[in-house]
Amino acid sequence: MDNITIGKFTLESLSTGMYSDPRSIYREYIQNATDSIDRAIANHIVLEKEASIHVYLDKVSRQIRIYDNGAGISAAHAISRLSDVGNSDKEYTIDRGFRGIGRLGGLAYAKTLYFITSAKGEPIKTVMTWDCQRMRQLLSPSNKEIEDIVGVIKEISKTEFLPEEAESHYFEVRLEGVLPCGEMLLDESQIQQYLSEVAPVDYNEQRFKQGREINEHFIQHGYRIPCYNIYIGSRRLPVFKAYSQSLGASIGRSRKKENDFVRRIEFTYAETPEGLPLYIGWLAITDFSGQISDENVRGIRLRKSNILVGSSKTFERFFPSEGYTANKMFAGEIHILHAEIIPNSQRDDFEPNETLDIMTKQLSSWAAMLNRKYRRGTSEASSAMRILHEIDQRQNEIENQVQHGSITSDAKRSEYADAIEKLQRSRKREEVRLKKAIDRGALDQERHDNAHEVLQKSKSSGQEAITLATKVAESAYATKNDLPSSYGREERRLYQKIIRVIDVFFAGDHDAAERLRQAIIDDLRSKNK
Repeated sequence: MDNITIGKFTLESLSTGMYSDPRSIYREYIQNATDSIDRAIANHIVLEKEASIHVYLDKVSRQIRIYDNGAGISAAHAISRLSDVGNSDKEYTIDRGFRGIGRLGGLAYAKTLYFITSAKGEPIKTVMTWDCQRMRQLLSPSNKEIEDIVGVIKEISKTEFLPEEAESHYFEVRLEGVLPCGEMLLDESQIQQYLSEVAPVDYNEQRFKQGREINEHFIQHGYRIPCYNIYIGSRRLPVFKAYSQSLGASIGRSRKKENDFVRRIEFTYAETPEGLPLYIGWLAITDFSGQISDENVRGIRLRKSNILVGSSKTFERFFPSEGYTANKMFAGEIHILHAEIIPNSQRDDFEPNETLDIMTKQLSSWAAMLNRKYRRGTSEASSAMRILHEIDQRQNEIENQVQHGSITSDAKRSEYADAIEKLQRSRKREEVRLKKAIDRGALDQERHDNAHEVLQKSKSSGQEAITLATKVAESAYATKNDLPSSYGREERRLYQKIIRVIDVFFAGDHDAAERLRQAIIDDLRSKNK
């Protein structure tokens, strides 16, 4: 047992192979920054309103800096805390980054990685430099210079102590010589979007007024959502979550885009059998017209300490069926409250344990209710009302065409009669769907009243369709007065046959048939025989 060696390739697994998305290093460094800020606030080193995290990207010099004005690390502890692997003194029940491995992520994407820090009251700063290029040389399978992880870390890292103002307190991560494999790390818009989904930031109440309601409701239940001011580059406003009043929806197979507006917020809360808080969450109640098209807000998200766990797809497994489709219709968040529900090292899921099993059961029950109430209820109502509106529009088009003399042949008469009959069948089907949705009781008062209004209007339009069908059956040909009186009976019969052929040939294009008919009329009238 005295000869146990931890091989050098462990370092590769903890850096290059740790995360599938290079942007994850921002999450890791920012969660460490928030822990430092929490300590600084608790020890009265910085005021909460003054605490901040700044991300600076420089494409020209290929440099990234992530700076926070938290507590920093004292010189006495800096070397051990920054070079030890998997040996953090943080508490998993309090801190977000407690495993002591996340800071290694930057090694995979730069030529040189720096950790620069100073604690208040010390006139020095610690600068630890990691030679990432040398690391890649040593981690080559063909390189046998050093075989253990400790030897590699000693070889590629060095520490300096330099003068600093005694009142300074900060921690800075600096990546220099960002590699092509980390190109997206220098894209400001990509990082802005990523942090708006992943980082512990607040709602933008100017764009999403329900953000205040969510924060206040959570506080009333004993949980204040931890939010931090994160700035990118020279932007004057911090990063906010991407939620807004309008959520784009893709409808049907055509993927037609419409806006679903957030009507209200519905909350959920659960405890363990022992009465300990398990999670608290919110759901945006919309018209549920279809799948939300904006990937930045689509799906119910799981968060621990207000940092995303997994992705927009992680919640899919809680739905009883069709989770991939169902989750895309919703927008909301579940904030994990229980200390024993712990994100795994990749933060793409949680560590399995009994408490997680309890949460899974609770969330599965809630998701099943959402599926019945909203996806099968409100969504059905929205779909039925939309289709009934389209039926009315098509019926009005037919009525307008009949009034303007478009029954030019038996073929056209049959076309209109068949169309009206088809619309009536569709109308009855959608009226039944809408009635069932109303009876489920899933609609709020405004939607309930609107659905009743649409239903009554549809029934009235259905009666009008019966009258229209009779009119189509009894109307004389509109071609009767197309030709001047100088044309005889046989010529008129021939003209009628031509129009009938046109109506059949252009059955799917009424406008084209009408233009061709008018062109023939104009030509025959100009000759006037």
